[in-house]
Amino acid sequence: MCKDDENRGRRDVKKLMSRSINVFPAKKSLDETTFTEGTLEADLCYYLEFDPKVVSYQPQPHCIKYFLNDEKHCYTADLLVNYFDGKKRLIEIKYNRDIDRISDFDDWRLAIKTACESQGFEFEVLTEDEIRKQPLYENLTLLWASHDKALDKGFLVKVINTLDQNDDVLISDLLPKVNFDSELEQVYKLIFDRKILAPIDTEFLSTQTSIKHSGESYECYL
Repeated sequence: MCKDDENRGRRDVKKLMSRSINVFPAKKSLDETTFTEGTLEADLCYYLEFDPKVVSYQPQPHCIKYFLNDEKHCYTADLLVNYFDGKKRLIEIKYNRDIDRISDFDDWRLAIKTACESQGFEFEVLTEDEIRKQPLYENLTLLWASHDKALDKGFLVKVINTLDQNDDVLISDLLPKVNFDSELEQVYKLIFDRKILAPIDTEFLSTQTSIKHSGESYECYL
């Protein structure tokens, strides 16, 4: 919550030396290098990268001017998220303990929401309860680690044929008996790319996870 500065542009997160600055290897970010102000902000990026409705996002976008207690302020969101349907959402990320320390948080949130909506943005506050909800959070970090894994075409054909012949199979059914790290990473990539469905919201991924075709084409790999 800062007083307005008419010449204010985007915040340079790299200069906030007293904060926990993270670099996220984003694919959808509008910035060439994605700096986030804290680990919780970086953790949200896993969701944005996985969400097929998200076309792009940007940490620390330009400020939004708002009024609170008859004073003019500027607000910089933690993230601006752009969706394929044209929606634009500004997201504020806070730990629950920080919200509890702000006596006028509800008034501040309403003032920001009103200002954002008047300028065509949705506004949302997220905490660690949503961002680090298990097992989804751990699964997304696991899948992201394999998102750029190169696919072996022979193994891909095996995956397609096996899933074609069965309604669902265990991940272990696709893997060799030993030394299967590479094949497992390829399965995780296919889950991240939404070619394969897995219950990532309800159970921690393992070789005993049941998977099946999502219905999306594999032609982009062939």
